[in-house]
Amino acid sequence: MDQSYVPMARWGRDHWRCLAYVEAVMVEMAGFQVGTDPRMTANRRHYRVLAEQCPRPKRPSHPVRPGMVMRPEYATTLADGTQPDPWHDDWSCVQDFAAEGLFTVGPDQVEPGATLTFSDAGLALTAKLRQHKAAGGQYRDFACETGRQAAVAGGDL
Repeated sequence: MDQSYVPMARWGRDHWRCLAYVEAVMVEMAGFQVGTDPRMTANRRHYRVLAEQCPRPKRPSHPVRPGMVMRPEYATTLADGTQPDPWHDDWSCVQDFAAEGLFTVGPDQVEPGATLTFSDAGLALTAKLRQHKAAGGQYRDFACETGRQAAVAGGDL
């Protein structure tokens, strides 16, 4: 199946919010295990696959609640206000992160049960995002003009 990924230059509030959540889980759990997560939006296909193959991923202690299948109108919104596709969900965002090199694995390895960790580029980008939020910024206002190569080279994201 041909998968097209949304490039970082087009990411908006939904991508940045999702990335911040992934980072929070990674810090607490020494990685982010791909699986059913009620805090993340999931389209019908992703929800079914995740619920069947990894219904209880490693997460910080919290009450277990069932997730829900999202409606198309709640799909990921990009920086320009458009939606790349009515089924683009938080799990699609995670694959976008992998395609941009933010994890130590590529998007093909983002599978239920896999535990993801950040690459150097992912660590640099999440540090910038955290700094932006700590200064009072909003996810909708965060932008990363340069790509992952700048993060790896120690450039300014």
